[in-house]
Amino acid sequence: MILGVSVMSPRIFLVLLVAVAFVPAHAQTYRWTSKSGTVNYADTPPPSSEIKKVDKLKSGPPNVVDSGGTPFEMQQASQDFPVTLFVTPDCEAECKAARDFLGRRGIPFTEKSLKNQEDAAAFKAATGIAELAVPSVLVGAKSQKGFEEGSWNQLLDAAGYPKTAPKTATK
Repeated sequence: MILGVSVMSPRIFLVLLVAVAFVPAHAQTYRWTSKSGTVNYADTPPPSSEIKKVDKLKSGPPNVVDSGGTPFEMQQASQDFPVTLFVTPDCEAECKAARDFLGRRGIPFTEKSLKNQEDAAAFKAATGIAELAVPSVLVGAKSQKGFEEGSWNQLLDAAGYPKTAPKTATK
């Protein structure tokens, strides 16, 4: 002890330093984009009413996003050109065909059911389509009324979505 201060041997200090360096960080970190477009980081999940998109960040090197195995091409397209499918409660066969088509391509999408005049007005404002036609799709800012596989493929291809669904890892 020198002047009341305990001096640790350099060997013990080095062992402690190495031990601390190998302790994994177990805290979960979340990154989310709010509806206003602000990117936020926190160690607690974001309030569900405030989010547009959430990523769980992996512990380890900084800024490594856990995409759940989603290819970068798909992540980028869905961020830049989100897909919204518009349907009505009485739309059955054609709306099912549209859902199945998006599913076969592995396209993440939001489904909006048009149930009243407010929903119809929001549809017209979002898509620019004057008459109510379902199923319709909105890819980013571009829309297509009615389900026609060729037209929908062109919209999705132009937005950069992969032409086929990503392969899932098998164990």
